Amino acid sequence: MVFPLTWWDKHQSGWYWDESGHNAHVGCGGLHLPHTGYEDKNGNKPDCLNMWYTNGVKNPGQATIPEEVSQADVTCIGQAGHHDTKKEYPWNAPGTAPVFGSCGTLGGNPGGCDQDEFGDCCSDHCDGFAFGENAETYPWHNPPVTEWKAGSFQEVAWYCGANHAGGYSYRLCKIPHGGITHLTEECFQQNQLDFVGDTHWVNYGKDRKTGHRTEVPALQTVEGTFPAGSMWRVNPLRPHMEEGGSNDYGHGHIIDNVKVPNTLDTGEYVLSFRWDSKCSPQVWSSCANIRIV
Repeated sequence: MVFPLTWWDKHQSGWYWDESGHNAHVGCGGLHLPHTGYEDKNGNKPDCLNMWYTNGVKNPGQATIPEEVSQADVTCIGQAGHHDTKKEYPWNAPGTAPVFGSCGTLGGNPGGCDQDEFGDCCSDHCDGFAFGENAETYPWHNPPVTEWKAGSFQEVAWYCGANHAGGYSYRLCKIPHGGITHLTEECFQQNQLDFVGDTHWVNYGKDRKTGHRTEVPALQTVEGTFPAGSMWRVNPLRPHMEEGGSNDYGHGHIIDNVKVPNTLDTGEYVLSFRWDSKCSPQVWSSCANIRIV
């Protein structure tokens, strides 16, 4: 999620791209972390926006996703999901795969991965690392706060880089008396937000310098999701490895409008973005502070 501004976006760069067209590395270096193997491999601090997720999870039951939103034409070429013949990866039953934390887990592997120290790489490409903690446990210094009015429509956006297909949802939880360390997945599941309309917008990778948005039809479902009746949308970007895919259109920003329930009490909330992957055993999450007025 890049908008509303997330906890780690201390420079409030949102979906900014620099003049060369590269991502501004939202969140990198926002926490005071020790030097890591991830940093040696990738050149960035390990707390960047794209490193908050749950790795190695599957659905506890059978596939429930309706055929028309299952992305049956996406075969996950070159990804782990190409071999998911039992349809156990998260998008096959949206919302049911367990997560380590609702706001993401740094490096995706809190229990380690046969490595010894925090930040040790868990793969040859170091796209995950060992012993990171949930975002809710880290000390965020003056994280951005976005004001929303109860009953309003609000714009939200996320960036899809490594494209694992699947779909996503947005949820709200009122901050508990004990603070963000007491946030739970159950609380977020009690207040899943509905999307507005039947279209959304994509700022494709090829348009990153201009910011141009392309309006596209939105595929969404309230069937086969958890909690029952919760609304999820399909990732509209086709992975570039798939037939008909391309680098220009396989990554970018996905922009939606969501409806803020008019029944919410005023006060301090957290918005959680959850992306359930089809092509990997992963759930990607991030959070932002919201003030309901």
